Amino acid sequence: MKGKQIVAIDVGTSNVVIAVGAVEDDGRVNILGIVAEPHEGVNAGRVENDKMVGDAVKSAKERIEQRLGIKITEAYAGLAGDFIRCEQVKDHVYVQDELGNGCNQITERDLEDLDRRMRSVKLPDDREEIITIEPLRYTVDEKEVAVPVGAYGHVLAATYNFILTDRSMRERLRQCLLRQGIKVKEFVPNTLISHLAVATSEDIEEGAIIIDLGGGLTDVAVLMDGKVRHIASIPLGVNALNDDIRAYGIPANYVENLKVKYGSALTEATIDDKIIFSTARHGTPKNILRRNLAAIIEARLKEIAEWVRNEIKAARCDSRFNPIVLLTGGGAAMPNIEKLFARELDIDDVRSVFPEYGFTETMAEHITTSAYATVASLLIYGAKRGSCAVAERPAYPSHTPEPYVAPVRQPATPERDTQRPTESPRNEEPAHETIKPVDPETSDTEDIEVEGGNQGGGFFGWMKDKIEKMGNAFAGNDDEQDI
Repeated sequence: MKGKQIVAIDVGTSNVVIAVGAVEDDGRVNILGIVAEPHEGVNAGRVENDKMVGDAVKSAKERIEQRLGIKITEAYAGLAGDFIRCEQVKDHVYVQDELGNGCNQITERDLEDLDRRMRSVKLPDDREEIITIEPLRYTVDEKEVAVPVGAYGHVLAATYNFILTDRSMRERLRQCLLRQGIKVKEFVPNTLISHLAVATSEDIEEGAIIIDLGGGLTDVAVLMDGKVRHIASIPLGVNALNDDIRAYGIPANYVENLKVKYGSALTEATIDDKIIFSTARHGTPKNILRRNLAAIIEARLKEIAEWVRNEIKAARCDSRFNPIVLLTGGGAAMPNIEKLFARELDIDDVRSVFPEYGFTETMAEHITTSAYATVASLLIYGAKRGSCAVAERPAYPSHTPEPYVAPVRQPATPERDTQRPTESPRNEEPAHETIKPVDPETSDTEDIEVEGGNQGGGFFGWMKDKIEKMGNAFAGNDDEQDI
């Protein structure tokens, strides 16, 4: 493979995503491959089961290595969770008048002195460590300046943004990846780079709020004047919607399809019809009003929006802040979600966005969902920081063929038949059930197909289903359950 190789790993709440890209001469990233592997070992960004996460990383790593004919040994790894936080710290130095002319002109030395003081700050909790420090704004004699060097004054002050993480949480992920043969080149907070693949330079300069709606987390980044002013990981994501829908008596294996196909973020924008389906467990029709489904979803999204509103306030942006809101992540595809966040945040310009900036034209072949926004931004970040150690290898392991040996024909033994007759397989029912249609002239409903349903098979399972259907036909719709 040609070019500088970048490997990015996003260990999310529901999936491990690994992406590999090559940096072109113009700085854009050519995505070579992306794979995702589901797991259940992470809760709100915290690795809670090393084996579950390790198995998912191993599987995803092997798949992309075989596909691309490479050996991955190093990667940029995203960090997410409420154990990552930012803290704004203010400090100052007195101008040294290095030129000795009495003008008190600020020099690079004054700026270095201030930066050194900031980097020597002691954290109150030794369980935390600093990931990165970035100056947000400078003031000279309490007047804000864009470029302090060359200005005149007696006191140079600055506000720095400290990005902190829990030491043990980062170490858990490091060890998990090391066991799979992957050395972490750099840990990168997802919120710190979430804008790279979805926001324009104008958005970053004028003001933007990036909201990444993940499964177990909602990441928030507030940007202004070209800098990240505030980050936060809210321990609540769109997986909570599934739990809410499940609480209304919907079987677990029907919930996701109901949410994706018929969900809406706004109740008033939803038609008032009924979705009817039969469950395999009870065999009786159940239904849910589409408006009730939307009401469940809207209530939880309003709670997430309230958290986001508090984080925007914590950013302490001034009156010049007139942001655009960019929604991304797996939950950003929910119908009417832009309208809900525009209403709850009182911001007019809200958009659901897709990773698109900084890539070659082949990006569309690999990034098929906004759920890949984080790993896409990690690739862009890595392209600016430096290549990863990636070795080429044959797509399939080479081996020396063994010499051919002609088989020895054995004499027939008619006295005893050693071959057992092969049994023909039983007829199996498919592992899903189609939602039962109802008469369109008597009911305003819609039939859908939901993954899950009857898992039984064979003749007896088939006969049981036939008897239940005959019983339902005689009984009519009197047993229909409303939700």
